[in-house]
Amino acid sequence: MGSGLKGFLKRVFLHGENPFVDRYATNRLRPPGAVNEERFMALCIRCNRCLEVCPYGSIKRAGWGTTIGTPYVLPEDKACYLCMACCRLCPTGALNPTLRNPEKVRMGKASIDASICYSRLFFDHDVLPDTEGRKIGAICNTCYNVCPLADKAIMLKDNLFPVVLDGCVGCGICVEKCPTRPARAVNVTPAGMGKVDEAGFYFRKARKSYETSVSVNGEARTRVLKGSELLDRKYKIEGSTEPPAFRFPYDVPDSIEDWE
Repeated sequence: MGSGLKGFLKRVFLHGENPFVDRYATNRLRPPGAVNEERFMALCIRCNRCLEVCPYGSIKRAGWGTTIGTPYVLPEDKACYLCMACCRLCPTGALNPTLRNPEKVRMGKASIDASICYSRLFFDHDVLPDTEGRKIGAICNTCYNVCPLADKAIMLKDNLFPVVLDGCVGCGICVEKCPTRPARAVNVTPAGMGKVDEAGFYFRKARKSYETSVSVNGEARTRVLKGSELLDRKYKIEGSTEPPAFRFPYDVPDSIEDWE
């Protein structure tokens, strides 16, 4: 086993860098302009163009599980800075090629954990001082200061407490810059991926069981499909209602001149 593979396995199993484990229930985002997850999994061809064009190195390639090779933004490492270069280069429409306005992005929505947010701890009168009599917390507001859509995506209530607004696009810059450790006081819930029903074609194909509702004596009950019934259900799953239209950003020549 080569050192490269050993290093990968060590990072995945010892350091938790597997984008399909518990700590990625939040802060595991598709790039800006991603269509709904089911459609995305049908369209994405893992070409890595979005990774190559990203000037910030924000987009990572999933290296494990049923979505291997697909692009993710992990804002705890590097957030999306909403340049939309990846959208313009995507050849299949998995990322909306017409998206230009950062305010129209919907990667997810941030939420703030008041129990560890420095500003909330500092001003919360119910929080007791530490053992040396000092007040816990500090005036922070980093999430507001770094937000590219401040006062639209996040505001300071009473000029003190950060509050996430409906204008949040889920870019994750607040997550990247949040100073609380080991957990972040602000996290982004991804659009779609956190919902089983929207979790994508390959995820649903890989499930080991399905739950279905049945009626027993007029009473609705849940039954788990397994075996041949489960296989029948999987065979009927379609990743897309229409074939993807591939649009490559270059012309393919009809012939090659001077070919010998």
